[in-house]
Amino acid sequence: MSKTMEELYSPLVKGKQKAAARNWNSSKLWRKLKPYLYLLPAAILLGIWMYKPLIHTFYLAFHKWSMVPGTDKLFVGFDNFTRLLQNEAFAGAIGNTVFYTLGLLPFSIAIPLVLAVVTNQMNPRMKNFYRALFFIPMILAPVSVSAIWRWLFHPSNGIVNHLLLKLGFVQEQIAFFSDASWAKWIILLITGWKMLGFSTIMFAAALTGINREYYEAGAIDGAGSFRQFLYITVPLMSPMILFMLTMSLLFSSQWTFAYIDILTTGGPYGTSTNIYYEMYRFAFSNLNVGVSSAAAMLFFVLFGLIALSLNAVSRRFAFYDN
Repeated sequence: MSKTMEELYSPLVKGKQKAAARNWNSSKLWRKLKPYLYLLPAAILLGIWMYKPLIHTFYLAFHKWSMVPGTDKLFVGFDNFTRLLQNEAFAGAIGNTVFYTLGLLPFSIAIPLVLAVVTNQMNPRMKNFYRALFFIPMILAPVSVSAIWRWLFHPSNGIVNHLLLKLGFVQEQIAFFSDASWAKWIILLITGWKMLGFSTIMFAAALTGINREYYEAGAIDGAGSFRQFLYITVPLMSPMILFMLTMSLLFSSQWTFAYIDILTTGGPYGTSTNIYYEMYRFAFSNLNVGVSSAAAMLFFVLFGLIALSLNAVSRRFAFYDN
């Protein structure tokens, strides 16, 4: 009797075990796939808007093409790179790019760090007011900002020229955006003014994560405000400082592009241009997308090496309070 019952019900038990094993395997597989399914929309968008254009740019760097519909792309090998490196205007653009990159460092690191520390010691209402005031230029459209600065530095009726003449600093009006000795300095000033608020907010956010006990211990040991800033604030802010350094070095040319295009168009005589504006001119003014793509690939590699180097520096020198 017991044997008959065992033969009768054992297949059902085995079937249930197999079904449970299948359910377990499917649930385990689902748990593994679930995070990737959440990332799938972002990965698709990155592929469409970033990696596909990047691959296409790499392809165009070895071809000659005017972007005229119906024309064929002609393979020219490394000829675009050769022509690019022999172009005097592009060599000048590299020098201006270095000028903008180094010139923006005080606006992206030194001044915002001081402003963040100073405003951090105010009462909450005044702190929020000043930080919002600093951040307003960042949210303004470049076209609007350019129109305001164009009016301020207008050669005949601008307020800057009026004040300089009235105070006796100059004897005649200055055409700031048409003067080779002034144009790129004005572009640098406008870009630095615009990004000042963003850097200040970033440093202010990093300051909130510093434990106040360090400052209390420093005050007990007799450290003044400057020593506390130098030996407590700066080391603990080093991750954010290195991050903003990376941002400034990699994106300063992009931040200046809009103001160059609207205010000076790279002039006078190419004295205010940079690499991004020259790439734009190669493609849309000269209708030579191959040379423009070659320039893009060169600086993609260069900026990639800079980013990797700064990442290594950050891992070595950044101090994390954990």
